[in-house]
Amino acid sequence: MARTGCRPLCSGLHRDQSRTLYVNTVDRVEGFSAGSSRVTPIIDEIRAHRIEAFESKDNNAPVCFLATNDAQGQPQVRTLVLREINDTDLTLFINASSPKWEQLQSNPQCQVLLWYATLNIQYRITGKAELLPTSAITDNWHKRPHRAKVLDYFYDTVAPQSSTMVSRDALLERFGEINRKLSPEELQPSPAALGIRILLEQIERLDLTEDGLPHLRQRFDFSDGGWSETTLVP
Repeated sequence: MARTGCRPLCSGLHRDQSRTLYVNTVDRVEGFSAGSSRVTPIIDEIRAHRIEAFESKDNNAPVCFLATNDAQGQPQVRTLVLREINDTDLTLFINASSPKWEQLQSNPQCQVLLWYATLNIQYRITGKAELLPTSAITDNWHKRPHRAKVLDYFYDTVAPQSSTMVSRDALLERFGEINRKLSPEELQPSPAALGIRILLEQIERLDLTEDGLPHLRQRFDFSDGGWSETTLVP
């Protein structure tokens, strides 16, 4: 298959060393082959920066910031654990009782922000949310922290996510009751636990490294099976 949309881009995987990658969908890139899934160098770069953020003990390495709009059109932003960075989407886990699920059902267009302060790198990702099969939760249930599993039961039996409680003490008391009542073996996936994927449409990358030059800002748009790159004024 012929190369499509192929051109070099400096990934900036390390601030003191850039390497040449190519925007295309078929040619071999380090760690991928033409016979594997879609080749996405900008995604490789995000993954590499996230690994570097973990190694740097960046507090934001495990998480992302999801922005939606409520029924009144007001922006709503919250912090979520980023489960996976795939070639064409991001994976998040949420609960059906959460207002964000209602918002995504009404308007699946959303944005996800990744900010790695230890690297001075930000990614603003625009995409469309889709519900994943139930297996996305069941296959990953063992990876969820015990607290998160108990909270799913809390949402089912006590109060939905984002609802009000009389006090913090009251919340902890009810949480403790459930935690003591259920053994780890009984904590099975709740029907309200959902996996969603954000289908990637656009990525903006901002490098805030202080080198005396204007900051590097780039936009990557996904179209016709590949990514195109545009330089933006920072």
